[in-house]
Amino acid sequence: MLTSRIRNTNSDGKPFSFTFAYHTYFLVSDISEVRVEGLETLDYLDNLKERERFTEQGDAITFESEVDKIYLSTPTKIAIIDHEKKRTFVLRKDGLPDAVVWNPWDRKAKAMPDFGDDDYKHMLSVEAAAIEKPIILKLGEEWKGRIELSAVPSSYCSGQLDPQKVLQG
Repeated sequence: MLTSRIRNTNSDGKPFSFTFAYHTYFLVSDISEVRVEGLETLDYLDNLKERERFTEQGDAITFESEVDKIYLSTPTKIAIIDHEKKRTFVLRKDGLPDAVVWNPWDRKAKAMPDFGDDDYKHMLSVEAAAIEKPIILKLGEEWKGRIELSAVPSSYCSGQLDPQKVLQG
């Protein structure tokens, strides 16, 4: 668990605004076998399309190409299910209404000097964030954001992982 606190102590007495994201990267067995649950049917801003707003379709997020999306008004729990490792990462968050989902895919990974050409196959970034509406603090006000990460074994149910077991509780 990680908690961040930011307090406005500006000597000029003015409010200030900021955006925030915990840049969490998850090691996955194969990005094409991973699904993210908890963000389906939500609105998102697509960073690959000049932050145009869309609504997520389908029952989970899966990956077939580059993804860079900011999901809005997200739940406090998000599940990242790795089918091959039969493992689920659970991200719990507080004070952070948005979530960023990012994977650079092959072309962008090859262009990144600190990223191996095939590293995109084994990583996924799901970030607890506050981006769409910046946080505004008046003098003396404090903001607190928290993220808790855990990994739990996933179980198969009729050939698929049972996300309800992960998202309950």
